[in-house]
Amino acid sequence: MFDRATVGLLFFCLAMLTFTGCHGFNGEKIRREHAENYRQLLDQRTEEILSDGAPLTLENCLVIALQNNLDVRVAEVQQRVAELNRKVSFSLFLPKINLNYDYVRWDPQPKIKFGGNAIAMHDERIREITFEAQVSILNPATWFLYSMHTRGEEIAELVTEYTEQITILEITALYFHCLSLQQLEGVLESQLDAIEALQKEMNAFFEEGLVSNWQVKQVEVMVSAQRLEFDKTHRAIEQVKAELLMAMGLSPLAEFSLVNQAPLKAPTESLEHLILEALISNPRLQISDREVAIEQEKVKTAITDFLPVLIGFAGRTNTSDSFQKYTTYWTTGLSGALSLFDGFANINEYKAAKERKKDAYIRREQATLTLMVEVIRAHLSLKTAGQEMELASMNLDASIKHWNQIKQKWDEGMINSSEMLQVTAEREQAVMQVINTRFQYQVCIATLLNVIGKTNTQIEEEKNEE
Repeated sequence: MFDRATVGLLFFCLAMLTFTGCHGFNGEKIRREHAENYRQLLDQRTEEILSDGAPLTLENCLVIALQNNLDVRVAEVQQRVAELNRKVSFSLFLPKINLNYDYVRWDPQPKIKFGGNAIAMHDERIREITFEAQVSILNPATWFLYSMHTRGEEIAELVTEYTEQITILEITALYFHCLSLQQLEGVLESQLDAIEALQKEMNAFFEEGLVSNWQVKQVEVMVSAQRLEFDKTHRAIEQVKAELLMAMGLSPLAEFSLVNQAPLKAPTESLEHLILEALISNPRLQISDREVAIEQEKVKTAITDFLPVLIGFAGRTNTSDSFQKYTTYWTTGLSGALSLFDGFANINEYKAAKERKKDAYIRREQATLTLMVEVIRAHLSLKTAGQEMELASMNLDASIKHWNQIKQKWDEGMINSSEMLQVTAEREQAVMQVINTRFQYQVCIATLLNVIGKTNTQIEEEKNEE
């Protein structure tokens, strides 16, 4: 029996727990603390990773992303959860063992009336230890459940791999985008210098009366437009760098530089071979295979609902009650249960499981056809990007030769400023087109490799030597 002090203490503890649960959350304070601490921790992690200040290669960016990207980290957590769920399901094969300890104090001691006297039924104090064990003898659903969780663990592993591949594709696209913008910035800067030099010449010609005022204004407009394009490109670089840092799991405010990486190599296999590679290697179809397997196991589990469940059990009890003839005794037995009628729930569940299996087969077929089209699209896009890159290079060569010829005539005073400005603008456009087509070609290669499931996730970081 509990005394009043013990009961009061229990009620006090219960009240404190209830009060803490209802009034212990301060959303504004938590949001403020997280905003302050997260920024500090993020800056600290970024500083540790980028502490050497060396320019980053594509491999450096990929290694950092695979270690710190939040999507990858979430997928890894889900993979560990799936592994633990599989281990939990394995416990159904093992016997369940319980050990109970009971201590009883009688106040007053139980007695039974006998004649004019009373005889004690138990000792005043009793200690009882019970050991119980039970194991499922016939329950096929246990095997099917374990198989489903095994497939689930495999799916989680494939999801992690697929997330890593998508992250690598994102990092690769951002990396080459940033490099192309940096190249474009350098071109725009040199072109801006050239146009400013042309502006000085036009001002000198205007003072000598060789050109009109509107021609000078035309050059001023062109200089302002070129400076605006240069500033826009610089801002675009800052934005892409911030997106690249975010994809790597680092602070988007950090400063870093990139090394001009060698371009990716395009696959040379035929379209039919690439489609076959995608159907074999792409993680999405591998996930679909396991989803089909899980639905098949669910059908088997639905069948087991019609079977009896047999459980064997054994227990050993030890008591300190001296009034008992046997202080230790065993209990053993067999327990069975069979569902005779549950409102046709097991029958309808079996039918539903078969339909879900059909749905999984159809979804896999749909995913297969979709993937084949994606390979065709990526392969054709790569061919188009290659032709556009070649055309842009040819156009640039022609534009440079044309510009050199016009520049020579300009120096000799044989053409007017409008024609010179027009040819200069054509050359600038040709240079930017070359840079853009090279970037698109690299992105198309990375996309095709991702679609066929050949994105390399086992990346070794290379150390840069300054």
